[in-house]
Amino acid sequence: MVLAMILAAVALWGAVAASRRVFRLEERVKALEQPRPYPLGEQMGYLQRYIEKLYFAGQAQNWELADFYARELDETVEDIMSAKVVKEGVEVSKLMTTMLPPAEQGLQEAVQARDPELFQTRYGALVDTCNACHQEAKHGFMNITIPDRPSVTNQSFAPERGTGGGL
Repeated sequence: MVLAMILAAVALWGAVAASRRVFRLEERVKALEQPRPYPLGEQMGYLQRYIEKLYFAGQAQNWELADFYARELDETVEDIMSAKVVKEGVEVSKLMTTMLPPAEQGLQEAVQARDPELFQTRYGALVDTCNACHQEAKHGFMNITIPDRPSVTNQSFAPERGTGGGL
């Protein structure tokens, strides 16, 4: 009889412990299922970095590197546009979808053409588009400029020797 009571107590304790573990796991799953806010600031930071690096690659006429950063820029823009981001009442993704593609495409065309003058013109148009978008998004205080020196000092933007920087 005592043995049966001990076994019953052990079984009950095991069931309670298992039930607590299941409850904790269910709570963790619920927390993971909660929508996370889209990391818009982080993604915009990536855009700024790619745009800057694209500029210096174009200035160095390293068209292979410029093409790489143009593609990175495009991927990040696509991510933001597909996320349907609404921040502070502003439909950021929709705004980007209507404003950015023509300027981005123009810059990509300049890279493909390997034309330094066209690149400079189209880069300026992209910067103007970024600033116009910031105005529309009520973030006009965020003014993008053409960089005068790289913020990244441990990367060469010059073409590889012997490649001519071609695509």
